[in-house]
Amino acid sequence: MKTLQSLKLLSRIKARSISLLTFVGVCATAAIVAACGGGSGIVTYTPLSVVQSVVDCSKLASIDITDIGGAGSSITSATVTNATVNGATVAFCTVKGTLAPSNTFEVALPVSSWTQRFAELGCGGLCGNLSDPTQQSSFSFSYQCPLVQQGGFVTAATDMGHSGQDSSWTTDPQKQADFAYRGQHITTLAAKKLIKAYYGQTQKYSYFIGCSDGGREALMAAQRYPTDYNGIVAGAPAAHFQIQNSLYHGWSVKSQSTTGTSAGNAILYADKATLLHKAVAAACGGGSGAADGLIADPRTCHFDPATIQCASGATSTSNCLSAAEVTTAKAIYNGPTDATTGEYMLAGSPQYGSEANWIGVEVPSSNSTDAPVSVTKLFSYSIVTGAYNLIFTGSPTMPTIDTFGYQDASFYPTYLKANHPFIDATSPDLSAFNAAGGKLILWHGWADQHISPLFTIQYYEAMQNTMGASSVDQFARLYLVPGVGHCGGGEGNPNIDLVSKITNWVEEAKVPTSVMTYQTDSSNNVTASRPVYPYPAVAKFTGSGDWHDGANYTQGAPLYTAASRTWAGSSFYTPYTAATRGVAAP
Repeated sequence: MKTLQSLKLLSRIKARSISLLTFVGVCATAAIVAACGGGSGIVTYTPLSVVQSVVDCSKLASIDITDIGGAGSSITSATVTNATVNGATVAFCTVKGTLAPSNTFEVALPVSSWTQRFAELGCGGLCGNLSDPTQQSSFSFSYQCPLVQQGGFVTAATDMGHSGQDSSWTTDPQKQADFAYRGQHITTLAAKKLIKAYYGQTQKYSYFIGCSDGGREALMAAQRYPTDYNGIVAGAPAAHFQIQNSLYHGWSVKSQSTTGTSAGNAILYADKATLLHKAVAAACGGGSGAADGLIADPRTCHFDPATIQCASGATSTSNCLSAAEVTTAKAIYNGPTDATTGEYMLAGSPQYGSEANWIGVEVPSSNSTDAPVSVTKLFSYSIVTGAYNLIFTGSPTMPTIDTFGYQDASFYPTYLKANHPFIDATSPDLSAFNAAGGKLILWHGWADQHISPLFTIQYYEAMQNTMGASSVDQFARLYLVPGVGHCGGGEGNPNIDLVSKITNWVEEAKVPTSVMTYQTDSSNNVTASRPVYPYPAVAKFTGSGDWHDGANYTQGAPLYTAASRTWAGSSFYTPYTAATRGVAAP
């Protein structure tokens, strides 16, 4: 079990509190070797020289950034702070400021460990919060990545133009633009200016790392600003922002309601979602050849919730679903269809195997034996209502969650067409990004409870249809991870190092193939590992050895080869010209 042994060794090193900075010094003249990322669990780097600062950190407080953000933009502080990264203390010159009108940002510049790399960090949901760029937890998909653990990146984050979750900002055209596309771009420009001032040179490589709306921001960058980044990792991208925050989550509310409207109570609760999940896993799990209960490709699963419906007149319903619960489960899986044509209204819905992750999103966290819960208390409901003004500005009328037209395909041109080129990030033409030498890694968990992985597959196929499969293969990869929820979590292996993969691809021309994923316990001990392969290939257990060990898997043939289904919003995944609003970004 070489993979597990490598990770256990790393855990022992961590437990003994050996300074990672000492480790960097030891490796300064040789390739950095660490247990992370690749199919064998080992990633090697040809190191870039560590560059020291040429000015005192405090001098950055006087840097003028009005050329980037406009009048009113300023640096508010520049101080040296220490952060603990995987047990080691790393010093950063932490710079905070505002890019007009209200994009709060923070840039963390390593004092003595910078390896000439920069990474912009995405912001999920509707943002409104400023993540700490010095923390490894803010750096998605970097499990055990040595460059992250050793403070090798300058990192930057932004609240994207607004603070808090009060939706009043969504009526301001400039703040809409800052959220849609401008905030991350101008923060990147400011970070690069600070890098030049602090180190006396520019960064050699730039990256964007994000998930959920951060994944949308990642694709927005590739589409609008193709030269901003050399490499981009986009996880579970909410690229179809409007669809996601109207029909998609709205349908979860509607199909859950006892009245079919927002006036009803939930039908399916946590205990029954768990029961449903166990039945699905028993029926469709093990597609990799391992007895793991994970669904290798949910599109091959044809489970019918009616098979666990309670018998007529049953006195105990704790181990079965009522007729109403069966109907709700089917509706969530299937999604809405046009009442006249039968056309699907969505590219995809939550997939088989995601049921346990519905709890707290599509279904309440309480059980069916507890007090009824209004569907207005569902997280899906709050997602939709919080995004109204971002989606429907300029629409003929302001619809409600009850009047979206779930079964009327005219909803797309009537309500979503106007803002589509402004806030969505679904244009599949990344020719300029490819021409600039950019590399893109897309990834999605098959058990995602927020965004269907079928949308990401649809986008990847749209890229291939637009640019040609061979062209896309030059610069993009898609990975789908069984059993993993939204941006992590779930029963699968959610720990994955895609940062090493994107940097190796950009800097060393090492085309990513398999990527090892890991499951850990509450003490961060590795309990299982498994590779994922570029879509549409799947991992296949060899049948020999421990199936928990990723070394015992090989690349298997695709389990599903049909193209994505046609649906009412398919045209949104064709090339379009991006639209702007308010003050245009530089």
